[in-house]
Order: sequence, then structure tokens, then C-alpha cells
Amino acid sequence: MKLRPGVPIISILTAGLVGLSCAEIASPNRSEAYEWRLITATGPGTTDTLSFHWPRSRLPVRVYTEDSLNLPAHVEHGLQTWEAAFLYGEFAAEVVADSNLADIVVRVGSPIKVGFATSFERVAAPECEGGTGFDLPAGSSVIQAPVRVFVNPRFDPSSPGVDECLSLTVTHELGHAIGIFAHAPDPGDIMFSDPVVSELSVSDRATVERAYHLEPNLTVAPR
Repeated sequence: MKLRPGVPIISILTAGLVGLSCAEIASPNRSEAYEWRLITATGPGTTDTLSFHWPRSRLPVRVYTEDSLNLPAHVEHGLQTWEAAFLYGEFAAEVVADSNLADIVVRVGSPIKVGFATSFERVAAPECEGGTGFDLPAGSSVIQAPVRVFVNPRFDPSSPGVDECLSLTVTHELGHAIGIFAHAPDPGDIMFSDPVVSELSVSDRATVERAYHLEPNLTVAPR
């Protein structure tokens, strides 16, 4: 699932003070991690390295899912997959019924219509496509929620392979939405630009752990 050159996204959650203490004392330092931050143009002749994760104050991250194409089940699977990757409960999410209350909104639609200030657009696997975007005003370091995730079948949804493609695409896009802004270098990673795997690799887990134990330079607007 290939996302066109673009910009970042965002991440989620955590446990209580005990978990925070442990995480700070024993932050993971794994060599398997790949680069998750995004180098992007910030003006004429200038660039910046962007990184983000959802702060503890915003946990659980609230996720709204359009009830179409089995998306609720795919989103639930994707969220559980990412939550399970953390050693200390740094990320958690809950599904909400009102999109106006959501931090992340997942809908059916073409990613080329995302149209937000910061976006990743996936140039299609044969069966489906996806994209993630959020508003980051020019000159600002504060993301304006919600983060918007779009997935779209390229054939009849009942065609072979489409549901499986939507499932792994949702998990990939949620990875962007919780803070992995760049793509992985290995086809065995769910965050590879055109992934074929449905679960997280050792490198995916190491990367999201690392991302949540380093200070980001982007924040999110308060609720």
C-alpha cells in the first residue's frame, strides 16, 4: 500500500503513573527499529524532521469508524494490534459512535481526496488503496484533530482479496495515525510502502516503542 510523498500523522496512548515510571526508566533501545520520523519541506530551502505520538493526556484516543465494508472489525483488529505492540501500555484507544468526538476518523473514500495540510496517499495495491491526513497549519507545530483515515476498494468489495487488503491497509494507516510517519524499508513490515503482511513485524514493534519513548516535536490541540 504505497503512500505518495507527503507528511506525517499521529499516535496514541498509555497506562497509569506506574507504567509511566517504568517506561521512563527502561525505555526500549532496539536495533531493529527503522526511521519513523518524516523529513519534509517547511518553506523555501528549509526542511524539518517531524515526529509525533499521542500524549498520555489524550488517552484513550477516540476513534470513529464508518459502518461500511467491514471497517469496524478491521479497525478494532488494527487498534488491538498496535496496542499489543507496547511494553508498558503507552497506547490505548476506544471506539466512539460520534465522529464529532473522535481524535481519529476512519471512512471509506479515495485517499486522493483527503485534501488536508499533511497527508500520506497510497498508490494502490490492485485490490484497494488508503491514505491518512491531518491539519497542520503553516508554521504551526500543533496538529488539529481529527486525523482522517480513508480506505477504498478498487474492485467489487466481494471480489477475492479485497477484504484482506482493506484489513491490512487499515492497520497500516492506523500506524501512520499513531505516529509512524515514514515507511519501513522491508516488505515484511506492515509499514512498508506497499505491504503484503497483515501483522506487525519485530521491526514494526521496535519502531513504535522507540517513537513513544522519544520527545516529539509536534503536539495535538487540546480537546
